[in-house]
Amino acid sequence: MPTFAIGVILSLTAALGWGSALVSFKVGVKNVDALAATYIRGIIAVPLLLILGITINGTETFTKLFLYPNYLWLIFGAICITLGDLFSLFALQKIDVSISQPVTAIYPIFTTFTLLIAKIENINLFIIGGTLLITSGVILISFFSQRSENKRIKEIAKKNESNEDGEKKKVLPIGIGLSIAAALFWGFAIVFNRLILEDQSIDILPLMGLRNGLMVVVVAVMVFIRPLVNKEKYKTKIFAPKKEALILMGGGIISWCVGGVSFFTAVKIIGAGYSTPLSSISPLIVMLLGGIFLKEKITFPQIIGVAIIVAGSIVLSLPELLNVNQLEIITSTNELMTWFENHVYFGNFF
Repeated sequence: MPTFAIGVILSLTAALGWGSALVSFKVGVKNVDALAATYIRGIIAVPLLLILGITINGTETFTKLFLYPNYLWLIFGAICITLGDLFSLFALQKIDVSISQPVTAIYPIFTTFTLLIAKIENINLFIIGGTLLITSGVILISFFSQRSENKRIKEIAKKNESNEDGEKKKVLPIGIGLSIAAALFWGFAIVFNRLILEDQSIDILPLMGLRNGLMVVVVAVMVFIRPLVNKEKYKTKIFAPKKEALILMGGGIISWCVGGVSFFTAVKIIGAGYSTPLSSISPLIVMLLGGIFLKEKITFPQIIGVAIIVAGSIVLSLPELLNVNQLEIITSTNELMTWFENHVYFGNFF
């Protein structure tokens, strides 16, 4: 099987894993503190990644990850993924997963923009076009989801003659804002991990185990320290009920061991410019699973938005599908960037 096809399959596997995991997180985080949920997810997943990493790859990769500048990218990546996951879980406590997931799926735009500015990868016109399509689909879903939700809240509040309308109106924008913040930090986290994978000898399992392990340890320390500051407020937020804990740990295995490993293997094979937007079609998974298991309403604009996202993913793959010369695409992109540099200055043409 061609190398590019393997990378595409792994990217789509990541989307499936992340979408499935997020639906489970929606259930697991319902009665659990978001910070506690972050470390609980990794109780099984992180040891599993580390054990598999040592068993399959030995200790050599672990040693390389502690060399300069890899350890800096590892730390920065861990910080970004921690903030991204926290904002995502906070968002799930505010809004439906069918709204939150499409919004967080705009992370490719942040990754692509950073890769382009930093000149880490050759970002061609198909990558830019596909990423913009995906982002447009996400915005469409978010906009109409918010309108639909506000309308539903008004009807409920009118029937109950309560203040639920005003309260929910405030909650929805907050949830969407938290989802955008999650996308921002996830996008940056991918770039930092892409920098580590410049070294082809770095293996994915040890990288995922150390990065996510660092996140889990830091968050766990924060969770257990909080009661020392305010015992009454935080003493009940250290652990989770058994059912929710099992759901979160299962979701962690799916998200990190399946989704994460598949994604970064794809990054290593075809680059972050292709794999990042392809993996962001997870809203399709979330929309279907959220409708089936969480009984969340699926609207026509959401379906259209997901269709646009899928179309963007297809555009990304067109150069390989049509056997277009990548060198010609890169050259045309460089010419376009040169034109902008010569003719655009602070938004003023010529």
